[in-house]
Amino acid sequence: MSRGASAPYQGLLSCCCHSRQSGGLITMKHIIVVGAGMVGLSVSGALLEKGYRVTLLDENQPGSGTSSGNAGLIANYATTPLANPDSLRALLTEFTRSKRALSIDPRYLPALTGFGRAFLRATGSGPFAENKRTLVELVARGTLLQQQLLDKLGSNELYQTRGCLQIYRRDTPMGPQLAELAAAKQRDGVQCEALDREALLNLEPGLNPQQLAGGLWYPDTWSLRHPRQLCIRLHQQLLAQGLDYRPLAAESVSETGGRALIRAGDQELAADAAVLCAGMGNQQLLAPQGIRLPVVSERGYHLMLDDRDLVLNRPVGWLDRYFYATPMAEGIRIAGTTQFARPGAPVAVDRHRHMQEWAASLFGRPVTVTSRWMGVRHSTPDSLPVIGALPEHKHVLLAFGHGHLGMTLGAITGQLIVEALAGRQTDRLARALSPARFL
Repeated sequence: MSRGASAPYQGLLSCCCHSRQSGGLITMKHIIVVGAGMVGLSVSGALLEKGYRVTLLDENQPGSGTSSGNAGLIANYATTPLANPDSLRALLTEFTRSKRALSIDPRYLPALTGFGRAFLRATGSGPFAENKRTLVELVARGTLLQQQLLDKLGSNELYQTRGCLQIYRRDTPMGPQLAELAAAKQRDGVQCEALDREALLNLEPGLNPQQLAGGLWYPDTWSLRHPRQLCIRLHQQLLAQGLDYRPLAAESVSETGGRALIRAGDQELAADAAVLCAGMGNQQLLAPQGIRLPVVSERGYHLMLDDRDLVLNRPVGWLDRYFYATPMAEGIRIAGTTQFARPGAPVAVDRHRHMQEWAASLFGRPVTVTSRWMGVRHSTPDSLPVIGALPEHKHVLLAFGHGHLGMTLGAITGQLIVEALAGRQTDRLARALSPARFL
């Protein structure tokens, strides 16, 4: 599927800093990337495209973490920051339910203190408007680049382009406001249409018609059929382009003499710069430097369903229950919900049970679960990722805090990292995402 210039990193700023003079010889700058999820792979790809020498570190297999377990959406519709007054009201309502799709582990509350304060500030009318402006631009540019990345891989079986739906039941107060919601998305530049019950069922006849009130239709949304396989394919492509991949765990990061140093096992690796894309692992790497950003562990869950007796043509989101049902190659994935808890906390078994009940309600019949999963998102209080150099450590750059949008914003994150390494911080988007906003 050609979309003009198909290179996912097309249009990156050219920069003379990609090489340095040493004894009359020109050597390419060496960058270490920590973390081989979708973001780390995308950053590595953007750097290789610009001629950098790249070493990628991750003790786990590429794409085997949260990048493998998400809902698989290239979420062009995700233009509203979660930090807004409506979210606060929804949070209070959610805590009154016996079966919660959003929960907070009391033992994690101390870690949420800074996040909570920043979240409340971000709900103010001024900060919310500015964050929304940034998110609209980020998602629009990011969606196009991510689609180009998928095109370039040349594997149509990895994704589908059939749009997605968000449904509302009659027990959801937002149901009557569908036309207004669709108009708001259109103002953000997103193709969106309000559908009544009959139109929904024409698109998805396998949904339970009982209590179905209507929904929103996003015809331009792409979705993944193999999230993990996408990462594997991208990793293989990068290896062919010269990526140096090492299955090592980064244990510490420091900076000395204008170089970044990474301790990994019994090795100390030096490079011109390091880009930390390790999700919540970034917090452990930054802690010895006295740096603590308000990025928290927002754990998500998924179930894989046997789809032999179910019909689903495209992703369907039941937002009142905080999950999407996405048709994938291995079945239907029920993915989402939110649990604020430390990354290593025990799996909430009741969460999987409730999700199975909600899936049965979505389809109007019992469902068969073939596998269960839990993973850790890394989320910021303003719904914007942290991308750019640390103010006091210019050779250490961050790329994390993507929350629910890691699969959507991977390619543009790589673009912004390249721009940051080039010293081009005049772009408003780059400034808005800088770690400096929290420091």
